[in-house]
Amino acid sequence: MVKKDDDNFGNGEDQEFKHLGDDYDDDYIDSIPSRSQSRRANKSKKAIFRYPILNLLIIFFLLIPIVCLAVYLFVLNFGPNSDDTVTTNTAQTETKKEKEVNISSNEAKVKEAKEKAAAEAKAKEEADAKAKAEADAKAKEEADQKAAAEKQQADAKAKEEADQKAAAEKAEQDRIAAAKAEETRKQQAEAAEKERQQAAAAAEAKKKQEQQAASASSHTVAAGDTLYSIARKAYGGTNVAANVAKIKQANGLSSDNVPVGTVLKIPQ
Repeated sequence: MVKKDDDNFGNGEDQEFKHLGDDYDDDYIDSIPSRSQSRRANKSKKAIFRYPILNLLIIFFLLIPIVCLAVYLFVLNFGPNSDDTVTTNTAQTETKKEKEVNISSNEAKVKEAKEKAAAEAKAKEEADAKAKAEADAKAKEEADQKAAAEKQQADAKAKEEADQKAAAEKAEQDRIAAAKAEETRKQQAEAAEKERQQAAAAAEAKKKQEQQAASASSHTVAAGDTLYSIARKAYGGTNVAANVAKIKQANGLSSDNVPVGTVLKIPQ
């Protein structure tokens, strides 16, 4: 029924708008809401007033927490214990502030103590590092000095050993040279002695030959003579070979062949 009335209302409204459209211009007609827009507006208005109890309940439940909160605040601020509450709240606030101050002070002290401990630890670490660096530098210096002293001693010892070795080599060379000189001297002395002995032997042989030549007789080789026959005639039939050698030595002969007419010395 409502829908039908709405439709009738809409039809009459459309007719009225149509009638008015003849009197107004097009701009005014465009500004008038359409039929569907008018119907939606009417439905929303009817929906609001269709359930009034539900609307009241919604408003009531919304107002309850607001009223309770207002009553609580009123009692809290203007009730019989409001002064005590304020005092308590003030004391609690002051206590809280004191606690916060104490906490802040304690935190500051703890922070200061930590910073002091950190600074002391850092200073100790720096002092230890400095002491270690000084100890390392001193140890390095001592090690360098010790190494230099050991090197100096080693160089001196090496030089001394080299000098001793050079002196020993020179002494050995001098000894070898002296031994060679002595050997040369001995060889020269032996050679001189040998030459002297040879000269003495030659002189003795020459002297003996001269003596033999002076005391010997002579023999002229004739045809058919041999040294063997000459030795038998001069010395007899014994030791003929030795006597032949004596004749050859006295006359400087190297063979047994003697030419005819040669005058031979016959040693005694």
